[in-house]
Amino acid sequence: MRSLFAFILCACFSVAITFDAVAQDMPQPKKMKGHTWHQVVMVKFKPGMADSAAKIINNHFMKAGMEMESDMPGPQIMRLRSGEWDMLMVWTMKGIEDMNWETSPDDAKWMAQMAEQEGDMDKAMKLMEDYMSLIDNSTSYLATTRDMAGEAMGSRE
Repeated sequence: MRSLFAFILCACFSVAITFDAVAQDMPQPKKMKGHTWHQVVMVKFKPGMADSAAKIINNHFMKAGMEMESDMPGPQIMRLRSGEWDMLMVWTMKGIEDMNWETSPDDAKWMAQMAEQEGDMDKAMKLMEDYMSLIDNSTSYLATTRDMAGEAMGSRE
């Protein structure tokens, strides 16, 4: 019985020493610095609808964005020529806190500009529905880029 008690005491002492050593090596909280946040949206349009969608984007959505008095630029848009997706759109965010909005102030300004440009909110919403009807599938990602030259992009310092 005495050897069992000694074994338990030694085991507890060993665990305490190990925990103390591990606690010293535990990572400390550290925010990422110098990162720019982006929303990346990839879209696959229904067959034959990519050009129609591009016309709505260029002639209506982008036009409304350019007319706004906003410090939030529109997306960078790329037509993909291979792979599953037809279009890639990248918005540079003001910061990750942009994700806290259901409808951001810039989104509200953009929608108001769309309503003015198209004649009223019903016409703007109809155009949005027309555009959405051209989409077969889409997905969205959050990404960061690091603004510090010479640093690895994957670094979290």
